[in-house]
Amino acid sequence: MRVCPVCESSERETLFLQTLCPPDDWGLPHEISWHKCVCGMLYGDGDFNQEGLDRFYKCFYGFGVNLPSTAGRLQGMADEICEKYPRTTRVVDFGGSGDDGKSIMVERLKSNGFSNAYNVNVGEDVPRCNIVLASHVIEHVYDVQGVMDKINNALFDNGLLIVEGPSTTGMLLECDAPMLDFNAKHINHFRLIDYLRLMSKWGFELIESRQYTEVRSDQTYPAYKMYFKHLDVAHESIGLIKSNLQKKIDKINSISEPVNVWGLGDLAFCLLSYAKQLNVIQYVDSDPAMRGATINGQSIDCMVRNDAPIVIMVQGQRNGLLGYIKSTGITNKLIEV
Repeated sequence: MRVCPVCESSERETLFLQTLCPPDDWGLPHEISWHKCVCGMLYGDGDFNQEGLDRFYKCFYGFGVNLPSTAGRLQGMADEICEKYPRTTRVVDFGGSGDDGKSIMVERLKSNGFSNAYNVNVGEDVPRCNIVLASHVIEHVYDVQGVMDKINNALFDNGLLIVEGPSTTGMLLECDAPMLDFNAKHINHFRLIDYLRLMSKWGFELIESRQYTEVRSDQTYPAYKMYFKHLDVAHESIGLIKSNLQKKIDKINSISEPVNVWGLGDLAFCLLSYAKQLNVIQYVDSDPAMRGATINGQSIDCMVRNDAPIVIMVQGQRNGLLGYIKSTGITNKLIEV
């Protein structure tokens, strides 16, 4: 019994038993049972495994990636990598063999000086690399977790994983194909949330996504192009914030003279809580919400009334505030934190 390719749960609802009559010796099942996992993922199960599918794709399947529309898309992806990354970048096209056994993207990269560009079939080991492309691959894969393990182990730290694949939701709502994508080749039917859940499970965060229309023969299919990176967003976000705040706190604590603080917002409120030794003689902010408000019992004014230095702590409104101060002719020394 096959478990869910996304969450690996064995709890599922059987929706449909589909019978097939494939050519002899192709290794494809004669029956596929379609299931909905408790997480919502839709996938097929039957008398097949990853090894049999690898053999089928290598020996029998017409890949179709040499179609002009598909070739153009893959060449465009190679050109995008050429523009953004140095020629020493190691790139793997995972499962991207064309009708001739070559990868359109890899050939394009090599012609542009990327000597470390490799074409790897699903059943093969993946060399260490900076970028992995899996274009219309994982919807074909029986052992999705095994494939993700290979990709995960291959990517260097901060590596990029580019995933392209059909939109099951879009297929349902937009396509008029008689069986949509329910066949012996597409055994995983990903919604956008399924792609995201799968990648999140392996520590990948979505950094960019695009929707596009895939052209196959005389039919079009909605698809996603998604860019993922290994990011521990929680720890890395807090680490960056703490580092940024500490630099500003250190600068504030180096101020020994009496000052005005002009511009009050979240950053200023936070920094002021750490600025225990800062001698503030006047708080200034023109926001009507500050009228009548006080900080530690000290009123907030709308204009500076002395010649002491002005400390600027705001972030989003900084340029506007500096421009306003300059336009008023105020000559107080400015200290930006």
